[in-house]
Amino acid sequence: IFVFNIQKIEGKVIENHVEGLKYLKKLGFKTILNESVFPDIKSAFQRVLEIGDERGNLPFDIDGAVIKVDSLSQREILGTNFKTPKWAIAYKYPPEQKETILKEIICQVGRTGVITPLAILEPVVVAGSTISKTTLHNEDFIKEKDLKIGDTVIIQKAGDVIPEVVSVVKEKRTGEEKDFQMIDSCPVCGSKLITSESGIDHFCLNPNCQAKDIEG
Repeated sequence: IFVFNIQKIEGKVIENHVEGLKYLKKLGFKTILNESVFPDIKSAFQRVLEIGDERGNLPFDIDGAVIKVDSLSQREILGTNFKTPKWAIAYKYPPEQKETILKEIICQVGRTGVITPLAILEPVVVAGSTISKTTLHNEDFIKEKDLKIGDTVIIQKAGDVIPEVVSVVKEKRTGEEKDFQMIDSCPVCGSKLITSESGIDHFCLNPNCQAKDIEG
């Protein structure tokens, strides 16, 4: 745990945020201590940008930074909105992106029978966790991204949570990459697939398909 705030304290007067963090550290808590107090928003925001550059080396994962009023008495005066304090503003960093190799594309069968292409990736650490696969949604998504098996691709976590393929690094193509061919029969039961009216989705309509039983 990394403590970033004293919510309530009795028996000791804490006048500002930085003082509170120093006190927590003295008590033995791990904190996100930043002793810098800035005279204006411009210099504070410059520190936000610097933290963004440093976040890969921090001992914890972050997806943003918060600029806060240091004085606790001034916070009381400023108050809060319905959901958020008026004395703090958050800045969200762009998702961390990494390159990896699209090793294979396999097809999975969902509980409704829909066929979903799945990217098998060379494992890579993104935003604190190892990513080795991610959904490619449908055949149209693969065509729109111009994905080929063997491509070098850029991946990120959408909202720093869900892994996704962002784009292909086409300048790294060697000519040995292979086009993806959509399957025409269910990979589990072998039944002929049906294409939706939109032409986007493919379905296994076999009610006895084991994949549906497993998903259910």
